[in-house]
Amino acid sequence: MSRPPLSADLLRRNLPLLCAALALGVTPHAADLPPAIPGFVWLACGWRLAALYRKAPMPSRISLFLLTVAGAGLVYLHFHKFYGREGGTALFLVGLGLKLLEMRSLRDLYLVVYLALFVAVTEYLFSQSIAIAVHTLAVVSLLMSCLIGLNGGENLGLAGRLRLGAKLVMQAIPVMVVLFLFLPRIAGPLWKLPEDEPGGATGLSDSMEPGAISRLGLSRETVFRVDFEGALPPPQERYWRGPVFWQYDGRRWTAGYDEPRPARQPPRLSGDRYRYALTLEPQRRRWVFPLETAETLPAGLTRAEDGFLLAAEPVRERRRYVLSSRPAAAFDPLSEGERRRALQIPGMPDPRVRELVESWLLENPSADAVAQRALRHFRDEPFIYSLRPPAIEGDPVAGFLFDTRRGFCEHYAGAFVYLMRVAGVPARVVTGYQGGHWNPVGRFLEVTQADAHAWAEIWIDDNGWTRIDPTAAVAPERIERELEFAAGADGAVVFAGPVAQAWGDRLSSLHGLVREAGLLWDAVDHAWVRWVLAYGPENQGRLLERLGVIDWGRLIFGLTGLLGLLALTSFALLWPRSRPIADPALRLYRRATRKLERQGLVRAPAEGMRDFATRVARTRPDLAESFGRFTALFLAIRYGGTIQPAALERLKALAREIPSRQRGGHQHRGLGNLDGGPEGVAGAATEAPQHHGPQQPGGRRGPD
Repeated sequence: MSRPPLSADLLRRNLPLLCAALALGVTPHAADLPPAIPGFVWLACGWRLAALYRKAPMPSRISLFLLTVAGAGLVYLHFHKFYGREGGTALFLVGLGLKLLEMRSLRDLYLVVYLALFVAVTEYLFSQSIAIAVHTLAVVSLLMSCLIGLNGGENLGLAGRLRLGAKLVMQAIPVMVVLFLFLPRIAGPLWKLPEDEPGGATGLSDSMEPGAISRLGLSRETVFRVDFEGALPPPQERYWRGPVFWQYDGRRWTAGYDEPRPARQPPRLSGDRYRYALTLEPQRRRWVFPLETAETLPAGLTRAEDGFLLAAEPVRERRRYVLSSRPAAAFDPLSEGERRRALQIPGMPDPRVRELVESWLLENPSADAVAQRALRHFRDEPFIYSLRPPAIEGDPVAGFLFDTRRGFCEHYAGAFVYLMRVAGVPARVVTGYQGGHWNPVGRFLEVTQADAHAWAEIWIDDNGWTRIDPTAAVAPERIERELEFAAGADGAVVFAGPVAQAWGDRLSSLHGLVREAGLLWDAVDHAWVRWVLAYGPENQGRLLERLGVIDWGRLIFGLTGLLGLLALTSFALLWPRSRPIADPALRLYRRATRKLERQGLVRAPAEGMRDFATRVARTRPDLAESFGRFTALFLAIRYGGTIQPAALERLKALAREIPSRQRGGHQHRGLGNLDGGPEGVAGAATEAPQHHGPQQPGGRRGPD
């Protein structure tokens, strides 16, 4: 069955708005996909508009076929597949552009609008920020305006359609909020896409080698944010524990096992207790980074034997964990297996390394003394903490200790653990994050990838595992306060401390304003993450407990009532209200017609005033003279120009002559030309000026 083609008038009214909505809808994807993908949609919109205004021909079937092949090839060229988050979204965008170009019928036009609504949803596969939420509402409002134009909105101009589309979206927002808060939440995302890339995980890796952590040194990507309940721990205690590495192959540190073993029993903790809520960003790893050492574990987390925490599955969405930690921990004695793992080194150490360690052992062979001697070596010798250390040929540890002496935290932690093992002291590498940036506006601590860090733990028989951070011996700024990095000309790291920061603020007031605005935005974004994005089953359960809701049946009943109340409130607030009539002549006419309505004479919505007067005269001859004269004078006043006070007074008098009810037993005969039949009423009405035309401002309508 053939479909009716699109009329040129319908396209001219609706296609520009639809193309604007499509172009705006795909814009965020320019930051997540190759620019050529959203560019394909922009090109399709431009071509379709050019064809509308006869600046270009519509694409032929052969052109559409070539464009389809080109679009599919473009997707495959960039992603080598047509599924997954990036590949699937890119293919969908290309299909949307092609559908716009091959649109021929009204059904196709509706389909493009619905596909564009789905495109607005795909934005959330890449970001769930406030900006994306606002952008989605704007795009949906535009698309609703398009649907209004396609469904009888011919009499509405562009501004009217946009206003009505925005009202529809505003009416849906309260319902959306109620459903978000009270609809039962499920753990995990609503759907899962195939893994896009094996290396899609971000942040720390499951191994450490020279340069592994320094690559994160300039990244401001947020890893997690922390809301403390009470006092903050001092900067020297802000170590966020992650993977622990035991095995060294001469270049790379690894855990030495395929799967972390659960802790046999929790450690015995002491010291000040810190309570906090940690909001973790998606990272596709199982690691959760508590403040050392975690005391309480929420549901879904387990403690590994090495002391770090693991989620049941890789974290692919924001998670919020309520934790408490204490800095001091006591451990069971080191087993023989653990001791062997903590002393493992590949082959024989470099002679220079052995000679250095033997000199320290001659001074004092105790584990604590050797560790302090190693720290003093890093502090006294010309070591440089550098974000861009030079490449090392041969043995990485010996090359770093004796040749380059420039490195990032992984160089210092790895070299320190190696030195301890050569000295016979059990040691291991711990990775995680150190420090964080305090936001005074939102009062939370933000930890970014730039805070990625590595430190060491050595076993001391009387104290157990003891944390030692060799980076502090070279760069105390890294530990004692927030560190801002600026790459120098030689690739070294320049430490911008409080004095330099204050000096920079004084140099430019704009810098201070930008920084304050950034803090404010981070605070708003954290509130969005905390109360919206991290709103899962646990947070919903807490909310329902506070509201006293336990029975799901009562919840559904209350939810239905609340939705109904919100719908009524929305209609009451947003439903268009009739405005009072400002024209005094029109008010008198409405008053007169209400008198006739009480007698059964109702004017039809599309019935002209002269036609109504003629029908009244034909139906009720007794009203022919009074209503005929009233109508004639009203038309003369209404469409004759300036309203004269004397004419209004005369119109009031004529309105009073119209009876409010039918007089019993008394029938007036019509007067032709005021002395004849019913036609005289029409004749009286024609005494008004013969003005024809469209509806006038203020509700005026032509007399016909």
